[in-house]
Amino acid sequence: MPKIKVLIPLDGTEKSMHSLNWLKKFFSKEDTEVTLINVIEVLYSREMFDAREFENVEKESVQVLDKASIELEGYKVTKLSAMGYSSDEILKEAKEGNYDMIVMTKSSVKGISRVIGSVTNKVIHHSDVAVVVVPE
Repeated sequence: MPKIKVLIPLDGTEKSMHSLNWLKKFFSKEDTEVTLINVIEVLYSREMFDAREFENVEKESVQVLDKASIELEGYKVTKLSAMGYSSDEILKEAKEGNYDMIVMTKSSVKGISRVIGSVTNKVIHHSDVAVVVVPE
């Protein structure tokens, strides 16, 4: 029987790690294949970009993914750092990777006006696969 393929976007906040706990509660290690994705947001400007800054951001992305993969010990985990706009990269990976579902948390921005963030909202509305939005 094929494993369920799950894509979990992580933004580096503790809140985004709630998706991992939700996954462990509902899906067994034997039946689930997980890809963790952290998107390095790219903002274009006229200013010069220092290569050292990029290296630091890239290291942070790897640290986020490594921390999460430790939480999923025993699961088959793939780690992916992407560069671009978060929602676009998540949707692209979901489509190209033939996932069964995306599991993500609500917005990491606090305040009642941001119950579901713009990234989550776009993923929900444009995904071809099921999207589970995990509360805090």
